Amino acid sequence: MGNHISGAAGRRELKTFSLLDQIVTVLGGTKLSFWPFIQATGTTLLPYGSGTDGVLLTASSAIESILDPFQHVGGVYSLKNDGTTNWLQAADNANFSFGDATIDSPFSLGAWILVEEALGTIRSILAKYAPGAAVAREYELRFSATGKLIFELFDESAGSNEVATSTGTAITPYIWQFITMTYDGGETAPVINLYLNGVSVHDGTSVETGAYVAMEDLGQQFRVGARDDGAGAANQVLQGRVALPFVTGSELTAANVTTLYGLGQELLGV
Repeated sequence: MGNHISGAAGRRELKTFSLLDQIVTVLGGTKLSFWPFIQATGTTLLPYGSGTDGVLLTASSAIESILDPFQHVGGVYSLKNDGTTNWLQAADNANFSFGDATIDSPFSLGAWILVEEALGTIRSILAKYAPGAAVAREYELRFSATGKLIFELFDESAGSNEVATSTGTAITPYIWQFITMTYDGGETAPVINLYLNGVSVHDGTSVETGAYVAMEDLGQQFRVGARDDGAGAANQVLQGRVALPFVTGSELTAANVTTLYGLGQELLGV
């Protein structure tokens, strides 16, 4: 794959790596892991522009079998799942944790998703979260059975959480959409923002259950397109496609999210 991706006659040439570099600049260099899926073979999907060792691994299949063979106009691929086995994970890493049991620190999550089923089932987008027997819950970005975005912070030792639910437009199946969550790290009065296609769909407030203090740095893997079921298997596996996922240790602004939305549109051709 070259740096310049050209399309139909008259379409301007896309500079793939220039666009990826712009995304990295917006995301910042603190605890950054960004996976644009720019290779379609091998055994691991490497992060771009982060300098960390947070490498995404396939769950059980070769990369060739889980990435859509169709390459987007900007030279990137997307994860394709129509069952329960195609999801990605990264080994536990300090770059994926944002609490030390006393205080939280700011971070943001995001990905493009294409839901290929009717609404009606809870699905996970990005998570470092395992319920069940081997509990190790930190955070999860998901959508509800009605398509509302939900972000949850969990304090495992206190058994408490902070949950933000979108009050605006729900996701729409069968079209590409850009999902973003930002958190200011203010655990005593957290401000959590949710965005759909660069537009705010949440007012920043959250609902606390129990006495939430802060997240804890636990040993759970970071997953894309699923969460752990507590026994090492995938749960709430997203049906459809995921592209350009990221986690960064900074609270993105609304302007940042708008910029990322535009850059993602170029890379995906949407």
